[in-house]
Amino acid sequence: MNTIYGFGNALVDVEIKLEEAQLKEVGIEKGSMKHISSQDLNMFLDLYSDQIFSKLPGGSIANSLHAANQNNATTHFSCSIGDDDYGKYFIDSFDDKRGSISFSKSKLSTGICLIFVTPDGQRTMAAHLGANLDLCPKSIELERLQSSEFLLFDNFSMSSPGGLETTKYALASAMKSKVCFGVSDVSLVSENLENLQWLSNIGIHLLFGNKNEMSLINNSINMHAENILVTYGAEGASYNDISVQAPEIEIVNSNGAGDALIGTFLTCLSTENDYTSLKKAVDYASEVCKSNGPRIK
Repeated sequence: MNTIYGFGNALVDVEIKLEEAQLKEVGIEKGSMKHISSQDLNMFLDLYSDQIFSKLPGGSIANSLHAANQNNATTHFSCSIGDDDYGKYFIDSFDDKRGSISFSKSKLSTGICLIFVTPDGQRTMAAHLGANLDLCPKSIELERLQSSEFLLFDNFSMSSPGGLETTKYALASAMKSKVCFGVSDVSLVSENLENLQWLSNIGIHLLFGNKNEMSLINNSINMHAENILVTYGAEGASYNDISVQAPEIEIVNSNGAGDALIGTFLTCLSTENDYTSLKKAVDYASEVCKSNGPRIK
């Protein structure tokens, strides 16, 4: 069974139900992500306090590794957290015997991501990174990294000096691991063009993202990867020249679906062919959409 090592943002997702008109007042484009200050975070929490319906461990790479655990992969996650209740809550979510975690402690508070969920189940995100800004190489568990088949991380980790330093350290240390990289969000493409080109030159085994992210990156930079995985929401996903339709479901909340898809796909590759792996990944991601929260318990 595959072993997957990931590093990235440690976030607690605070899910908030909003009407379409309220989302327009928030001022973030529907379906996208924006980084916010601690002042904005507290403002939104106060403004929509009676519309909060869940607080759950999140973070895109952590969500992917949870899905991989659910499909019997062995995983390890590295991150930076605050010395607070949210940090302890996040650490305690790694209680699966196949999943482990290493972390550095920050003086900043643990990161929080507000997930604004509209009636159609689509999510729009506002993230206060907090302690994630202090992600650093010392959080990396070298022995586990060097024994892993896949190294999984995303564009969020290259958006801060510490995250970029950690990325370079991990890549230099994991010469035998297959590099899997997520585009993460359209807002990060233009911000990270130079770093994206640098990563492309090093070599990417798998590049993944949704159709909007992949379209933008193709129009912005000459980025090469051995394999490409694209998600299309309710329409399914593609892997190189293979496409799979998603089952028709009633979407409750799409938060974490793409994360779950990539984690499941990488796990299934150890025992299944490409088509079957993608089919199982799409089906698992669809199950995530049937309930609130980014992870299936």
